[in-house]
Amino acid sequence: MVMESRNTIIDKVAQYLHWLTIPKKEFGNMPVCPFLDKELKQDLLYIDIWYPHNNTFMDIMESFLLSGKNSALIICPNTHTIDYSEVSRKTIQTQITDLLRKNPHTDYLKSLVISPYEPWSLAGVETRSGSPYFLINVSPAEQFGKTHKDLLKTKYFQNYTDEDKRKMNVKK
Repeated sequence: MVMESRNTIIDKVAQYLHWLTIPKKEFGNMPVCPFLDKELKQDLLYIDIWYPHNNTFMDIMESFLLSGKNSALIICPNTHTIDYSEVSRKTIQTQITDLLRKNPHTDYLKSLVISPYEPWSLAGVETRSGSPYFLINVSPAEQFGKTHKDLLKTKYFQNYTDEDKRKMNVKK
């Protein structure tokens, strides 16, 4: 297995993040991730690469907390010890959120996992398949809730199917 350089990995993720900030008609002419651009422009997103054979997830969280940034994006490239195509997004998301909640320093945080290996579309757009790696987004649970409520006041969900709305907890 060829290990990519840190710069290559970060550059690939930066391209995907840019795609997430481009307005799309399917999302009411809003970006897939409407709040990401502000986080990036204000340098509030902590980005790191996690190699589980080198350190623990909580080691990464400690670095994130020390950074003073608002949220974290943890990049998980495949290694000789883990193939993320075999990892259940839903299972790892639950495990990480549970781990965060058990620690008094991180109990206010929640995770959202993006797996390019899992079929996931909203409003007919494959929103995760373009991710170059398995990604773990960690933010305050309150922030996830606020952004969701703010989006309900827009046309963001107008092209969502009933199934999309169910997946994203949008009331009909």
